[in-house]
Amino acid sequence: MAWTDRIVGEIEQRFAEKIAAKKLLVIRDEKTLSGRVHVGSLRGIAIHGLIAQVLNERGIANVFRFELNDFDPMDEIPRTLERTAYEKYMGQPLFTVPPHEPSAETYPLVFGNELQGVLKHLGFTIDWYRLQPEYMAGKFNGVIGDALDHAKEIRAIYREVSGSVKPDDWYPLQVICEKCGKVGTTQVTAWNSTTKTVTYHCKENLVKWAKGCGNSGTVSPFDGHAKLPWKVEWPAKWKVFGVDIEGAGKDHSAAGGSREIGKRIVEEVFHYPNPFDIPYEFFNIGGKKMSASKGLGASAKEISDLLPPTQLRLLMIRKQPNQPIDFDPEGTTIPTLFDEYDRLADHYFKRHPKPEEDFARTYALCQKAFPEKPKDVWHMRFSLAAFLVQMPHLNATEEAQNLKGSPLTEDDLADMNERLTYARRWIEGYAPEKYQFRLAS
Repeated sequence: MAWTDRIVGEIEQRFAEKIAAKKLLVIRDEKTLSGRVHVGSLRGIAIHGLIAQVLNERGIANVFRFELNDFDPMDEIPRTLERTAYEKYMGQPLFTVPPHEPSAETYPLVFGNELQGVLKHLGFTIDWYRLQPEYMAGKFNGVIGDALDHAKEIRAIYREVSGSVKPDDWYPLQVICEKCGKVGTTQVTAWNSTTKTVTYHCKENLVKWAKGCGNSGTVSPFDGHAKLPWKVEWPAKWKVFGVDIEGAGKDHSAAGGSREIGKRIVEEVFHYPNPFDIPYEFFNIGGKKMSASKGLGASAKEISDLLPPTQLRLLMIRKQPNQPIDFDPEGTTIPTLFDEYDRLADHYFKRHPKPEEDFARTYALCQKAFPEKPKDVWHMRFSLAAFLVQMPHLNATEEAQNLKGSPLTEDDLADMNERLTYARRWIEGYAPEKYQFRLAS
């Protein structure tokens, strides 16, 4: 059984009453837009997207909501940007930082727009939203009040779950400073539940990556004037957006991690059920976990330019969520991935002498238009495509027809041309020496 079907079966059991009542299941994921979104982030998105598609296949109403987090403070400057130009924005909410590309309204949307293009390439249907307007609209007012009223309980949860000891005057909130506009440098020192105001101090040395201005003030914490810290904000979002299903990476899911803290807070403070969890392992490039804001490794856009949707989906599907994915574009991973995809096609279309249902199911899940049934197309082996793009004297269509033994259909030709395009990109940027050929002059 494919892991997607196993997980959806568990979801059907947990939410049997809700499904029977034809109520919408809410699946959620998010990404803080501090830099280019890296391929490592695609794993969680793909898991949630695939679960949504399998639920659709079974006629179970659902929506996959994805948050473009533009309200976190700017706490890192990607290496691709000029540091001196952006240092002054450190600590400000991301949505206030000007874009470095004219195509976007704000700095974080440069990265958000790119991510939306990648996920459209993968075929996932997503309900996108930005975080800052949700705060501005007052949707977090209730959970902010609850968190401030129960600050003592939240401090106790931190201590009991992770061993993190917060002082008695610590409150789970960060205000946007009225003077300097920073949110990453402020500390709430008091909450008046009668006047519904907080007192705060913008500290010069609260964090290493930004300097506060020293201002103090008293403001309303509602309607976008303040935000919750990550470990409290995450469970708050589950309640605010009515989340039923949300997985998390290994780092969040470890004992004493943010997921365990979130479970306690959402149940004990916000009185909302902990969403169905799908813990998943890291996505590694060359054995190294992806780092997002520092600009290390390959971006999601770069990988989506290197692999067609079907092969990129296979890369995310072929391993169980609790197994790490290791991907090395400079090795043999890419030709191996194409070969594996072609073998799965043989199982799906029953060309294999002993077709296996699990392999056929995996092939179906790889399709961008899933759950629509795929067409049977002749595939040119990727290694041959990589050879042909280096041999201008050879006619790829003629070579393909000789191998197939019959004329190519329009679909065959489109698939071959797609493979030639991706093979050329791989040869020009990543292929090992053994795949490189030079014609004698």
